[in-house]
Amino acid sequence: MTTDMGESLEAPPPPRPTSVWMRPMVCTTVGLVGNILLSGGKLAFGVLAGSAALVADGFHSLADVLSDVGILLALKAANRPPDKNHPYGHHSFETLGATLVALFMLFTAVMIGREAVLNLIRGTSLQPQMPALVASLAAVVIKEIMARYTLFVGRAHGSPALLANGAMHRSDAISSLAAAGGIGGAMLGWEFLDSVGALVISLFILKMGWDLMRENVMALMDTMPDEELLEEIRAAALAVPCVQEIRDLHVRQRGSWFMVDISIAVHPEHTIESAHSMAHNVEDRVRQDVQRVTRVLVHVEPGSRELAHDCPESTLNHRT
Repeated sequence: MTTDMGESLEAPPPPRPTSVWMRPMVCTTVGLVGNILLSGGKLAFGVLAGSAALVADGFHSLADVLSDVGILLALKAANRPPDKNHPYGHHSFETLGATLVALFMLFTAVMIGREAVLNLIRGTSLQPQMPALVASLAAVVIKEIMARYTLFVGRAHGSPALLANGAMHRSDAISSLAAAGGIGGAMLGWEFLDSVGALVISLFILKMGWDLMRENVMALMDTMPDEELLEEIRAAALAVPCVQEIRDLHVRQRGSWFMVDISIAVHPEHTIESAHSMAHNVEDRVRQDVQRVTRVLVHVEPGSRELAHDCPESTLNHRT
């Protein structure tokens, strides 16, 4: 006896923080405004105070502006309800947005690194002044605050797009710290350290961009999530009365959500009606106990007659 069942593909309303500042769109908009101001300030101070590292850091913040715009578009698209052409919803737009952020990071890293290497080869060195150092240290503090805020909201919503954006903010904070180190060294007489600082920034951004790209591409390729989540799903399904065992389990991520395909075994003498009811119970239990599960497809298979089962007698179809 086999029964397949799945509820509506519409995502259940998750428990969301009530503060307006905890909304993903608001969080990203705050980051966008902050990055516009920071990129303009870094580029202006970098040029006027003669710091290649701060100019490179300014272009990093400029890439953040573009990624914020991409994240805003991705979040808006991901919130669309399922339709005829997209019956599983539009959640993957979040993952695509995070991938776009990673591409911006890689592109920025290559451009900054190229300019730094050329400056070192040519022996080109600037002599940065104190305003460049002050601007870079202020940027470290501001970007770290932005990173913590974005990551906090991202974790609260389980949003890969916001988590990626938070990682980009943090990479900017650390790159500003590297810029400050290079500027400080150049001010002490080692002018080449300004370009070295820019090169360090590029390598750091390259590493973060690659890790972010790999993580989100794996999600798009339906890579199974962590074992911890799988165990949560198994425990929730096995807690339903009459379920003997979990035969198979596949989980894929779609943006902030997870979609579950699970096969359970029940006593072979259950009626079709009772097996169908069990499938509903398993789906409801998984969606209730496991956060961010939007869809559960339950496949029911006949289990063993010898295994004990915790079921009312009325659910069994005894042979005469």
